[in-house]
Amino acid sequence: MPITVEQKQIVKSTVSILRENGKEITSIFYKDLFMAHPELLSYFNQTDQALNTQPFAFANALYFIADNIDRLEVLMPDLNTVAHKHRALTIQPEHYSIVGKCLIQAISKFLGDKATTSTLDAWTAAYYVIASILIDIEKKLYDQLGKNENDKGFIPFMIVKKEKIANGPIYSYEIKRNDGGKMLDYHPGQYITLRLKKNGLYHNRHYGLVKLFNGKTYCVGIKQLINCEPKGIFSNEIIENYHVGDTILASLPAGTFSIIDDAKRHLFIAGGIGITVLSTMIEQLYKQGKSHTVTLIHCVPGKGHAAYVVRMRMCVPEKQYHLLYPGRHMLKGLIKKVVSKETHAYLCGTATFMNTVENHLEACNFPLLNVHINVFQPLFSPVKNEVKN
Repeated sequence: MPITVEQKQIVKSTVSILRENGKEITSIFYKDLFMAHPELLSYFNQTDQALNTQPFAFANALYFIADNIDRLEVLMPDLNTVAHKHRALTIQPEHYSIVGKCLIQAISKFLGDKATTSTLDAWTAAYYVIASILIDIEKKLYDQLGKNENDKGFIPFMIVKKEKIANGPIYSYEIKRNDGGKMLDYHPGQYITLRLKKNGLYHNRHYGLVKLFNGKTYCVGIKQLINCEPKGIFSNEIIENYHVGDTILASLPAGTFSIIDDAKRHLFIAGGIGITVLSTMIEQLYKQGKSHTVTLIHCVPGKGHAAYVVRMRMCVPEKQYHLLYPGRHMLKGLIKKVVSKETHAYLCGTATFMNTVENHLEACNFPLLNVHINVFQPLFSPVKNEVKN
């Protein structure tokens, strides 16, 4: 469904509404979606739903789309990231019509008498422009997996190794295919998506791959979320109830987070468990003989919480490996000391931690184009009621 110039202007005119009321609209959307299609609950992170971070994330997406509907090239990096997550979750083209119907219905409900036909038609056209781009990208990603349909869904894997690697606690899980099928190669920075069933509902989580590809197994690091409400449904279930010899479902590697090949300097900044995905990128640079270009800052609650210390000490020169404990006021000064115009920064951790790091980088006049983010929680947007700690 094409979108006209007039419809683009109508969509752009709703930017202020999304800024003020985006979360209210997306909250209506999720309520209606799950009521009409409860089977789709298995595609969404229920912890994010309970924390209301998912409605904020979707509100962010709608805001970004509305503001750039006349500049689709600006949206493409984010759409590529979303498409990889959708492929990893096995989203199919037919899901888009369901989501589109519920979204337009939510906009109509929120606007009430102000929901004119032209406004709803404009948003319908905008939605299907974005949906068609995502469907096209996702088709190519599915095609890359080959002709075997079993490789395009969730595959049974056996847990072959489980060990505690740091306080938190943080555990390492190594898995291999039950059916002897192919193991898809991946680049450092990518993830696999694990799926398990609890209380009759499937739950999914993306986990960064923490070892270079060996052709036989995938390995991820998982932190158990205990001291938070709601507690992490997935991490608690897998750590407490999944052990060596058990079967868990996983989809093949995906993700757009990667090393910038022509960067002259690489600054990796990890918050706690964020070291998992960054560690593989750092090891790759070490294998390429580029460890002299790497600086690592790892912020943790205490020494015992730092995963992969031995491995990182091997891969990163001593004076370029920084473990920071509480008293993160040190972080700002350290960032200012180590960044340069030739640096590319790779950030991984919680949204709150990333906001802090980005603010520190901005204070150093660091170019935003050189900041590469991989977060474990949905990033918030300029929508009203945003909370940044």
